[in-house]
Amino acid sequence: MSLRIANYSLLTSLLSYSVQAEEKNACHSQALEDAPIEKAYHFLNRKFCQPALWFDSFFVDERITEDARAGTSVRWYNDFTYSEGGEIDYSTKLNARLHLPFVSKRLKLIYESVSDEEFLDFFPQDSEELESALGLRYDAYAKGYSSFNIKVTLRPRIEARYRFTYPLTTDAVFRLTQRIYQEKQETGEITDIDFDLSLSDDFLVRWSSFAGYNDDLDGWIYGTGFTLYHYLAQDQALQYSATINATDKPYNHYEYAQVSVTYRQNVWKEWLFYELIPRYQWEREPNKKHTEEANITFRLEVLFNNV
Repeated sequence: MSLRIANYSLLTSLLSYSVQAEEKNACHSQALEDAPIEKAYHFLNRKFCQPALWFDSFFVDERITEDARAGTSVRWYNDFTYSEGGEIDYSTKLNARLHLPFVSKRLKLIYESVSDEEFLDFFPQDSEELESALGLRYDAYAKGYSSFNIKVTLRPRIEARYRFTYPLTTDAVFRLTQRIYQEKQETGEITDIDFDLSLSDDFLVRWSSFAGYNDDLDGWIYGTGFTLYHYLAQDQALQYSATINATDKPYNHYEYAQVSVTYRQNVWKEWLFYELIPRYQWEREPNKKHTEEANITFRLEVLFNNV
């Protein structure tokens, strides 16, 4: 069933409608604020089973965590990667967001693992490039379909992020994210565009693209990718992805491409997850031949999430 969000009066009238049928466990949504239009949008998500929110929450996607207005989140994950040729690598990362008591709920203490190139999280990064940064994030507002926050870390780095999310229909969502940042002597911007399409209650396809510029590289880096999410049960899901990113310096060429499958499951405790990620990847540096590698990653993750 596909309905368009026609106008404000239609949305508010839907709020008074009593849903008699039991909703599927995979379909849930919570409004970020009390505005009628915000409540109406999330009512439609619940009623017509928009799976994007469930998948983003289950895979702890930044589209959910970056827009959370309150609460605490601690994510500690350990990766064991086996590459063809017998090499085994281990990496550990910690991301945390803590609401500070006795101050505004909009202000949070954050601790994040970040890379030297802040270009869209779903494009994998080399774990050896990751550093940890302590800082503060202030969620300035989340009104209607827009949100804005400012993040300052001790790296040092300051970043402003604006996001606009619009449901084209109950099956399709458009999302635009604009970031501007200053880090040491480097100034840059990143523009992300996503389209989500719900194929059914169990499948969601997402097309994501980005373009970013910083004056340190004096050039652009850009990329695109497709992700197919597959709901298996309330505690397990699959993610199929194919992505590629490129740069125009010193000439236009691809830097990294990959195809992968991620199986994620919640086991034993509600805060314990594991993932299996087989991946095939291609990399290329300027004036060098490309390299290819197959690997598989086992991830053990501890997640405390209260957003």
